[in-house]
Amino acid sequence: MDDITRKVSEMYARYPYPSPQPRGRKLKELANLLKLFCLETRYRLDGKSVLDAGTGTGHRLIEAAAAFKNTRFTAVDISETPLAIATQTAAHEGVQNVEFHLVNLMESDQTFGTFDVILSMGVIHHLSDPAAGIRNLVRNLTDDGILFLYIYGRHGGRERMRRKRIVSLLLNSNRQDLEQGIGLVKELGFDSFEYGWNLKLDDEESRNALIVDAYLNVNETLFDIDGIFDLMRSSGLHGFLTYGLTLGNSGCLFDARLVKGSGQISMTTDVAAHLKSQAAKDAYEKLTLADQYRLADLFFEPNGYTLMGFKSGALRHFSPESRIAANTLTVAGI
Repeated sequence: MDDITRKVSEMYARYPYPSPQPRGRKLKELANLLKLFCLETRYRLDGKSVLDAGTGTGHRLIEAAAAFKNTRFTAVDISETPLAIATQTAAHEGVQNVEFHLVNLMESDQTFGTFDVILSMGVIHHLSDPAAGIRNLVRNLTDDGILFLYIYGRHGGRERMRRKRIVSLLLNSNRQDLEQGIGLVKELGFDSFEYGWNLKLDDEESRNALIVDAYLNVNETLFDIDGIFDLMRSSGLHGFLTYGLTLGNSGCLFDARLVKGSGQISMTTDVAAHLKSQAAKDAYEKLTLADQYRLADLFFEPNGYTLMGFKSGALRHFSPESRIAANTLTVAGI
């Protein structure tokens, strides 16, 4: 285990995320993502195998497993303490279609299994080598497999990183003193969270875990769209798209098109709102999709991206007229 991976593992062992409480917390983000994807594509998860890579205390995945009772879920994490909490939580909630395993995502020779869908939400940016971590996940996808990632955004992460730097400077040589850091975050009033941490958990232990994850994390990498393109080039995926963005305290689906397709099922980004003249709209329409992504990145300044990648066999699941097809970039084409 490399030094960064060891430090991250030890941090989450001390402050398990998202909650050290071994009971259901009704964190439905993963369940909602899977429901939305199935609704948008008519993809059926019944009988499929799903991996959650970096599950932490498993609260989000357990909600997903409860919602999709005919799907087989596997959850892995680098740290034993969060996995123990996840196992207890699943038992407490009576969820039986999920199993938990200790796995280091940075070990390239480790096979987790073969999965139809892999989720790794809020994990890749904490790895010592994010690109290698994605490649290791893609090796475990079926030929028509689908991968969902959530990673931090550089443009929208500026304020959080400013606060994190303030806390780091005040800690000085005691930067690994997480207890002192938690106290500083509360004293400075930085414990009001943006999307992903604003979980409104009602106990002090859980709130402290959120503070550590947001402001005291020992390793994180933030990405802009060109950084994402670099990750994807070596991923082993056939294609990918930005599935959704988090903007401050809310989330939305991503769509680079000025004119949306019919049957939109949720709020999507509106690039046209930033282009006031017809000349600006015409100039935008002439851009490659990759450059439209770059421009949207600068317009919206996301603090997080939900990315969807896939193997070539998954193309059969996407209607040519769909938002997914319209916003897909092939890895070979970027």
